[in-house]
Amino acid sequence: MFRERLLLPEGFVLEARISGGGEFVLSLRKGKTRLVEYRSGGRYAFSSVEKLRYDFERDAENALRQG
Repeated sequence: MFRERLLLPEGFVLEARISGGGEFVLSLRKGKTRLVEYRSGGRYAFSSVEKLRYDFERDAENALRQG
């Protein structure tokens, strides 16, 4: 299992978890409020790591711009 949590300025937290069997969670929170979350078995249709990264970064940047 891989897990990383980054504490960003202004109370933002970026978290990535990848476990066996292809399960993953990528999330961006501000405090306890979840701004963006991609997880296996959720609404996001996984096609490739590159696409996952691109889509998550785009949505995270949009969320950060909105504050």
